[in-house]
Amino acid sequence: MKLAYPMLWSGPLHKADRDQAVSTAAAFARRGHEVTLLLPRLAGDGVVDSAMLRDYFDVTGDFRTVQVPVRWAGTPALPSLWWLRRVLKSQLVTDADVLFSRIPAMLAVGERSPVPFVTDHYRPWPDDLPMLRPLIRRTARQRHCLGILTHSDFAAESYRRCGVSDDKLLVAHNGAELGRFEPALTPAEARRMVGLDPDRPTVVYAGRINEKKGLDQVLALAGLRPEVAFVLVGSESEGPIERAAREHPNLQVFPWQGPRTLAPFLFAADVLVVPPSSAPLEQFGNCVLPIKLFAYFAAGRPILAPEAADTVGFLRQRENALLVMPDDPQAAASALDELLGDRALAARLGEAARSEALLLSWDRRAEKIETFLLERLASAGLAPKAAST
Repeated sequence: MKLAYPMLWSGPLHKADRDQAVSTAAAFARRGHEVTLLLPRLAGDGVVDSAMLRDYFDVTGDFRTVQVPVRWAGTPALPSLWWLRRVLKSQLVTDADVLFSRIPAMLAVGERSPVPFVTDHYRPWPDDLPMLRPLIRRTARQRHCLGILTHSDFAAESYRRCGVSDDKLLVAHNGAELGRFEPALTPAEARRMVGLDPDRPTVVYAGRINEKKGLDQVLALAGLRPEVAFVLVGSESEGPIERAAREHPNLQVFPWQGPRTLAPFLFAADVLVVPPSSAPLEQFGNCVLPIKLFAYFAAGRPILAPEAADTVGFLRQRENALLVMPDDPQAAASALDELLGDRALAARLGEAARSEALLLSWDRRAEKIETFLLERLASAGLAPKAAST
């Protein structure tokens, strides 16, 4: 298939959406599909090519990158609509078999696509913006709308309640590049590599560090267990979490790590933590099945996480994680004690997480989406112009 994949961003940055998009494109390319990324190029933007993106995001796959000159682009609604208007007229799109996009505005204007299209979303937009529900239903009913991809069952339910039919919904979990986690390191080896005490019990969080991630709960947990080392990986500036962390002598903050350097920090953990907080999902709505979980799984360490609606069925109590009620530091501390004290439990949860990771690679995701797209094209009588190799 020929896939046209427009982005809202003009260059690489340490952001989960860009990592996810490029990893998805690369995985499709590795499966033999002809993938073209379309990037807006504003005045003053430098050259961005495929080699740069492959190097920055540490991926392989022969996708094409085209910068499209525009006067206006960005993530807010109006700039993204302007960008889509430009993209939908491009020959790069009209020559494609499928327009593949994670631009939210496609849910409203997808019917204008000149080719079959699919949209890829992590947010439950019908719940977040109820005013969009009629537009989403109208878009999903279009014959050339192949479907809506979601990153979680939680998000899929939002579209289902909105009226999108099951045959146009696919839950396609994100993934991890498993090769980055080979060979595996012992906790002591990894701690020496990154400059941590090899003999001290260690809890690691890796991801964006800000007040929207529920990290106040990790700080509270660190205060309750001063004998345990806590490590936050992902700092990009001196913010309120970084300042608060200095009050805890058992807590260290490390800068954001690129894809090549993150794995040792995860291997350094006895326990990997998802902040046991309700705030990211309920207050900010920005952590629907966080992408960090897939790297956590690949590291094969036990995971301590909150019971949350977006991870139901994905994180399973005492099967592949130890779950606690959110916003209860004492409960989290007790669960941490159990993981650090029960080596058999910790090993079993870590092994289960690693087994999950083997089924959650980017290549597996691309294969699942490919099957869905080909079936949807066939059922709509919209055969691709070119078969994949």
